[in-house]
Formats: sequence, structure tokens, C-alpha cells
Amino acid sequence: MKGRASSMFCPACGAASDDRARFCATCGRALPVLEPEPSADPAGISSQESPPPSSVEVPPVASNDAASTPPLGSAPSPFEPYPTTPPPSFSTPPGYGVPTWAPTSKGPLASFGAPLASWWQRVGSMLLDGLILFVPWLILSSISSSLFGTNTTVRIGNTHEAVRSSGVAGLVLLLFYIVVQALYFACFNGQGTGQTVGNRAPGIAVRDAETGEPIGIGRGLVRWLVRIALYGALFLPGLLNDLFPLWDKRRQTIADKAARSVVIRLK
Repeated sequence: MKGRASSMFCPACGAASDDRARFCATCGRALPVLEPEPSADPAGISSQESPPPSSVEVPPVASNDAASTPPLGSAPSPFEPYPTTPPPSFSTPPGYGVPTWAPTSKGPLASFGAPLASWWQRVGSMLLDGLILFVPWLILSSISSSLFGTNTTVRIGNTHEAVRSSGVAGLVLLLFYIVVQALYFACFNGQGTGQTVGNRAPGIAVRDAETGEPIGIGRGLVRWLVRIALYGALFLPGLLNDLFPLWDKRRQTIADKAARSVVIRLK
């Protein structure tokens, strides 16, 4: 800078110094730093000419179709309602799937619209379940008699015959058979599809008489116990129980009425 050397003086000794010097040449003290005077146009804005209006680039405007179509993978607009699905139908009782019966099936219907099983379907189901349970018990009983049986001499007329008796082992096996039979009918008829293995062959199932729901293990056990108790009462009440659907308007046995159940046809 020009004209600033005479104005730079050391504040300590008063000696004149160059304005670019940082220390006094006489006493060695630090000299104050002078700020440069700002120019009238530091950024040179006035020297630059603004571009003509025609040279300003205008970004293209998106068409209405592009603006209205959201990009792939983006969420729908909050102002547009989400597509709604119809509510599920509860016309059929939950718990055993969609029924296969037709609403126009011939014959009496349950209160919830399912066709009731015929008497012959029920008889065929009982016979099949009886074979499934009885044949294994008969085999085990024969094995038990051969392994644990005892020889007992029985007098027949004037002769004595040796008869082999299973004794305690046979009684234990009989009790085991009764427990297995009770669990079989209570669990399979009371929950899930309401079908034993014998029920699946003709396509029938046990249901609540009013709602069509599974009757539960407790009521399934009651249904079996009533039937066994009727057969234990001199056999004839049990036979009457199994024949009862032939004239009952809801095709129920006495055991069905006690358990508030019906037997329906699924196909």
C-alpha cells in the first residue's frame, strides 16, 4: 500500500515503521495489524452483467398422467382409500372347515342348515368303529390268556375238563379296553372335525344341535357313557337307543339328546 508508511508508528517507542512490518525495528515490540480498507465493490457484482431473461432454463413440467401415477413400489396416497375386502362370512360354523353339503339337500336339516345323517350311515359307522376297537382287543386278549392264563378244572357231568382262564390279566385288559374306547369316542367326536375313523367312511360327523360347533370332549364322553349305560341295562335299552333315529324328527339317539348333539352328513 502507498501512503501508509508515515502513519505506522510503534505504540511503545514512537518510531516510524513500514506498514507491512510486524515488529518495531527500534524496540522490537509487536506492531498492530492494520485491516485493509474495503473496496466499494468487493465481489465485483457491478462488473458482471446479469444474463438475459431468454438464457434462464426453465425445468420441464410433468404431465398430468405422470403426476397422477405413483412410482412403482411407492405407498398409496393417504387421500386415496385403501381397497377394502368383503368381511368373512360366518354362515357356516367355524372349527371344521367349509361344509360340503348342498342347501337344497333332501331330507331333514339341522337348525344350522346341514342335512342330517341317515340311520344306515350311522349303523355302518358304528360297525366300522367296533371292528377297529374290538379286533386289537381280541388279539391282545388271546395273547394275555396264553401268557398269563391258569388251568382250572371244571366238572362237566361225570367228567372233569381243564379250562384255561386268564384271571386278573384278562380283567386288567378289559378295563384298558373300556378306557381306550371312552377316549376314542370322546376325543374324536368331541373336537376337530367331530369324526371318528368310522364316521369318515360314510362322511358323517357329530355336531352341536343348535350351533353346529364341535361338542367338546366332555359332552363327547357323556354321549358315549349314556349309550354304554343303556346297553348295560339288559341290552334292550341300548338297542332302543340305536333305533331311535328311525322315528325321531331330528334323527337323534337318546345319547344325542343327553349330549345335545346331532349327526350331520358332510357329503
